Amino acid sequence: MPKNEENVAILQDKNGGKVALQKVNVHGRLHGLMAEIEVEQCYLNPQKKNIEAIYTFPLPLGATLLNLEVEIAGKKLAGLVVEKKQAERNYEEAITDGDSAIMLEESGPGLFTASLGNLMAGESAVLRYRYGLLLSWQGDQLRLLLPTTIAPRYGDAEAAGMRPHQVPTSSITVEYPFTIVFDIEGALASSILSSPSHAIGIERTDKGLSVRVSDKAFLDRDFILTLQSDKAQSSCVITPDRKNQVALASLRIPAINGNDDQPLALKILIDCSGSMGGTSIIQARKAALEMLNQLQSKDTFNVTLFGGTYEHCFNDMALANAKNITKVWNKLENLDANMGGTEMETAIEAVFALGSDLKSQATILLITDGEIHEHEKLVKRAEKSGHRVFTVGVGNAVAEVFLKSLSSVTGGACELVAPQEGMTERVLQQFHRMRQPKLGKLKITWPAKPLWQTALPETVFAGDTVNVIAGFQEAIYGDVTLDVVGVETVFSSVTKANEPEIPRIAAARRMATASKDEKLHLALDYQLLSPLTNYLVVAERDAKAEDLPELHHVPQMLAAGWGGTGVDMLDMPSFLRKDASDLQFCASVDYLELEMPSVIRTGRHHAATIAAMNEVTGRVPSFRINFVDENAAATSIPSNEATLAIDFINNLEAKYSGILRKTKLPITIVELLDLGLDHDSANDLQRFVDFGENETIVVATFLYSLTESDLGELFSRSFKRAVLKYWKDAVKNAPLFEKISHSLNIVSPVSLLDIPSFLRKQAD
Repeated sequence: MPKNEENVAILQDKNGGKVALQKVNVHGRLHGLMAEIEVEQCYLNPQKKNIEAIYTFPLPLGATLLNLEVEIAGKKLAGLVVEKKQAERNYEEAITDGDSAIMLEESGPGLFTASLGNLMAGESAVLRYRYGLLLSWQGDQLRLLLPTTIAPRYGDAEAAGMRPHQVPTSSITVEYPFTIVFDIEGALASSILSSPSHAIGIERTDKGLSVRVSDKAFLDRDFILTLQSDKAQSSCVITPDRKNQVALASLRIPAINGNDDQPLALKILIDCSGSMGGTSIIQARKAALEMLNQLQSKDTFNVTLFGGTYEHCFNDMALANAKNITKVWNKLENLDANMGGTEMETAIEAVFALGSDLKSQATILLITDGEIHEHEKLVKRAEKSGHRVFTVGVGNAVAEVFLKSLSSVTGGACELVAPQEGMTERVLQQFHRMRQPKLGKLKITWPAKPLWQTALPETVFAGDTVNVIAGFQEAIYGDVTLDVVGVETVFSSVTKANEPEIPRIAAARRMATASKDEKLHLALDYQLLSPLTNYLVVAERDAKAEDLPELHHVPQMLAAGWGGTGVDMLDMPSFLRKDASDLQFCASVDYLELEMPSVIRTGRHHAATIAAMNEVTGRVPSFRINFVDENAAATSIPSNEATLAIDFINNLEAKYSGILRKTKLPITIVELLDLGLDHDSANDLQRFVDFGENETIVVATFLYSLTESDLGELFSRSFKRAVLKYWKDAVKNAPLFEKISHSLNIVSPVSLLDIPSFLRKQAD
C-alpha cells in the first residue's frame, strides 16, 4: 500500500492522546497592497485504522482562496473547484469506493472546513492552500491579521448555518506548532515593522525584507503584523484578464480634523460573558475607562454590561458630567467576566431602545471578543436600527468577520486589539471617527468606461484606503480619480502590471452583488471556492480501504487567555459543556451524536420535536412507499396512514450508528418493521421481492432512496455514507433505485433549517 512513510513523531496532546494535525506552516508575500499567503497543514494518522480527519479553520475577512494542492498516498494532486452538491457526491463516492478524497468547503463567513477521507493507518498527508488578500492603509498604518484558531462560540452553530461536521470543537490539551515567514517587497519594505502578537526577526533581502516568528509559536493566537509609513500613496495597476484587462485602484482618503464641538450620544456596550475572562476583560476595562476620559460635557452617554443578562448604568441617556462619569468609573474599575453566556442580541436591542427621542443619530461603541454563532441576523437588525456601531474587538482570537460586518453595515468602524497592543490609541482613533463630519457619497472616474466595477463602500473615514476593481476591454491610460464629498479629490496614475491573481480576486468580489446563477458561473469559471462550490481532490488507491473511515475531528487549540484561568460553563456552546469537567472539551463526545441534527439525536423526545415542527410549519416529515408496477396506476395515500419519518430515522440511527464502519445495516423487511416502518410501506416493499427482486437489495435500495430524498437532511453525514456503501456492496441496482425513488411518497417534507433554534432546543 503506498504511503507517505516519513520518520515523523506522532504529535500528542498534554494527556498523551494522539492527534491528526501535526503542524502548520505559513509563507506570505506582501507587495503593493496585495498579500499572497500559502498555508501548509500537515497531518498524520496516528490510529491503526483508516480515518477521516475534519478540521475547521479561519481565514481573514475578504480572503480569496486561489488554489489547493494535496500530497497523499504517495501522490501530489491539484484541487479542482466543483459545484457543491457534485463535490459532496464525488467525495462520498470516493470514500465508499475505498479511495482517498479531500474536500475543502466554506462553512461560514471566514470559516472553512477541510475533510480528509481515508487517511490510512500511519499515513501522512499535506494540505497546501493559497489565498489572496487586499490590504488597506488606515492613516499611516497597515495592519495584517492572520487568524489561527476559533475560540468557543456561544449559541447554536447549526441555526447559524453550519452543518454538524463543520462545527469547530476546542481542547485545552492540544498544541499545534506554527511557523510563519513573510517576504515584504517594494515600497512596503521601507515601512517600520512590528508585531504585537509574536516576537519576530527581520532580515534584509534582495527584494526587500524577510520577517519570521523568532520564537516557538503555536496556533493559540492570531498573528498580527503592522507596517507604519508616512510615505504611503494611492496607486492603480492594470493587468491582463484573458482577452480583457482588470484595474485595481487603491485610493487613500486624506486626513481631516475631527469636529470636537459636535456632541455625541454614545451608548457603550461591554461584553462581560465568561469567554471574556482573562486578557480580554482586562482589555475591555482599559478601553471602557479610556472612553470615559474622552467624553465631553456636551455629550450624553450610558454604559451597558451584558452576558446572559444585561445591566444599564443609568435608566436612560445621561449627561457626561463629573458626577455621572465618576459613578460609572467606580463600577468599571471592578469589571469582570462574570455574567454567563453571550446573549448579545437581547442586550443590543435594549441599547437600541435607550434615548429613543434622540434628535441626532446615536452611536454605539461595542467592546467584545465577538464569539457568538448566530451573528448574521444581529447584523441585519443593527443595520435597520439607525445607529452607527463602532466595535473594539479584544483578545487573541477575535471574531473579525462579525465585528467588521457589524460596523460596516451601520456606518461605523472596527478596531481589533491584541493583548499586547496599545488600547488607548485604538479608542482615540474610534472617538476621532465618531466626531468626524460625515463624508458624502463616493464617485470614481476611470480614463475609460468600465465593463463592470466592484461596489464602492457606503461609509469611509479620513485616512482610509478605498480598493475598487474594474474591468475593461483594453488597457487604459491616464489618471483614475475618487471624489468624496467633504475632502479633496484623490487620484492616481494607471500603471501596467502582471498580477494574475487580481482578476480572480475581482471575480470573488463581483460575486457579492451577482445573482445566484452569475455567482456559480464566476466561481466555476475562475475556480473560486464559495458557498456554491467546493475544492475537491480524489486520490485513487491501488489498495482500497476495506472499511469506512473512523471520524477524527481535529479540535482547535484554545485561544491564549480565553475564559481566564477558569472556564465559564454557561458561556460554552452546549456541545462543549458535556466534558468540560475534565478540561478536554470534546475529546470524548460521541461525534455521531454531534453530527445528527438536534431533533433526532439519540434519547430525544420525539413528541416534543413533532410539536415544535407543527408549531412552526404546520407540517410533519413523513413518507409512504407507494408501489407502482408498469400496468397499474399509482395508489393514493391517505395522509393519516403516513409513517412519521422522524421516528423511523431515529430508531434506525440509534440501533446501527455504533457499527457504521462495518456497514451492518438491516437486510430484511422484518427488521425495517421492527424499527417503525408502517405495514403498508413494508407490504409495498415486499411486492418488489414478490416480483423477483432480492430482498437485501430491496432493503438497501429503499434506505439509499430515503437518504437521497427530501428527508435526506434528517440523516447524519456518517450514516448516509454507510447507507451508500451498503447499497454499493449489495450490488448497485440503478433501475430498482429509480422505481423505489419514484414510489417513495414524501408527505409534507420540512426543512430543519425552517425551525428556529429556540424550538429546536424545546425539541431536544
